[in-house]
Amino acid sequence: MDAPLLTTEQILTYLAVGAADRGACTQLLEGPPSSAAVEVLAALRGNLSAGSAETPVRAQAGETAWIEAYLRFTPELVSWHNECGIADEITRATLADVGRNLEINRRVHGRFGMDTHTWLIHHFTGRLYQLGRLQYLLHRGPEAAAGGGIPGTGPCDWLLGIHIPESGGLGPETVQASLELARPFFSRHFPDHPVRIADCASWLLDPYIPGRLPPDSNIVRFASRFTPYGHPLDTPTDAVYFTFRTRSSMTKLASLPRRTSLQRMVLERIDDGGCWQLGFGYLTLP
Repeated sequence: MDAPLLTTEQILTYLAVGAADRGACTQLLEGPPSSAAVEVLAALRGNLSAGSAETPVRAQAGETAWIEAYLRFTPELVSWHNECGIADEITRATLADVGRNLEINRRVHGRFGMDTHTWLIHHFTGRLYQLGRLQYLLHRGPEAAAGGGIPGTGPCDWLLGIHIPESGGLGPETVQASLELARPFFSRHFPDHPVRIADCASWLLDPYIPGRLPPDSNIVRFASRFTPYGHPLDTPTDAVYFTFRTRSSMTKLASLPRRTSLQRMVLERIDDGGCWQLGFGYLTLP
């Protein structure tokens, strides 16, 4: 696989790296790769396959080495996407999650870095793609939930895990348009991994929400697309983190804003002694 010769500017553009993080990323691409990044790069190369079912890297690399490896691996991944016939606009939409996570890290921690660096493994091993509004992760077997699984599926079946990047609203038309792209995309590009079911594990599927937001709200409409399975799992911090993007929020709840109905709902449930949960659901792809 001959990787295209991409300039630093082209790499940063593919990854949608924002102005605040461009200088630090440019420095990571100067000179030879660090030894830690070399270890990560080798693991990424060895696991670049849509059918990879393993977590590819067990290196002792820190987040900066991961970022460097993602930057340096981008030309090879772009080349692999091209060989798979994946449209460049989908490649760019998928890889934009790098810049998005760098920006989120800056909001959360006030510095350059990416504490969510292991999430990007999926993108850089060819298992995750953004199609329209949503991301789809090709994986075997449904998300593990106590108390039952998805009827008619087993641990060897291929499914698409639906993930919601921080990049806009969840209007019904936008969500539907994305869902309609998923099955044809994976059937065309990865026919050896047929998919018909998508699953989702998210605090947005917490059964508490429908009774607290209007039925025509985008969140309620999104959740209603899924058939629940298993038992919701207590996850006290998820709703707070994804709503307010702060890691220390559980000790500073009183200082968080309550301007929107969503912010108020998240905090008032905790005020009342409740615990946010991770809900599990599935749907048949159109």
